[in-house]
Amino acid sequence: MKQLLKSLWGVIILLLGGAAAYASYNKSKEVKQLKKAIKNNEKKEKEIQSTLNDLDKDRKVNKKEITSLKRKLTNSKKQTEKMEKVYDEDNVDEATAFLKKVGQGK
Repeated sequence: MKQLLKSLWGVIILLLGGAAAYASYNKSKEVKQLKKAIKNNEKKEKEIQSTLNDLDKDRKVNKKEITSLKRKLTNSKKQTEKMEKVYDEDNVDEATAFLKKVGQGK
């Protein structure tokens, strides 16, 4: 009897763990689109960073342009961090809000 209860308990735990794993694997459409937006945002960050590096090398460029690019890069990084947090939490409402900001939402 004890053996049967232990095996039943093990099966129940296994099923609950499997259901949780499946739920985390099965993400909503908005969250998947957010992942694409994160990748695009990271590409933009790399472009801004390379432009900033090129301008820093020249040293003949307007300082306002350099500070503007630095500000843009900082804002982009902060937005990417927020997007990744929403993606990890699988929050559909906030993912939709970010997609609307980025311009990929409906």
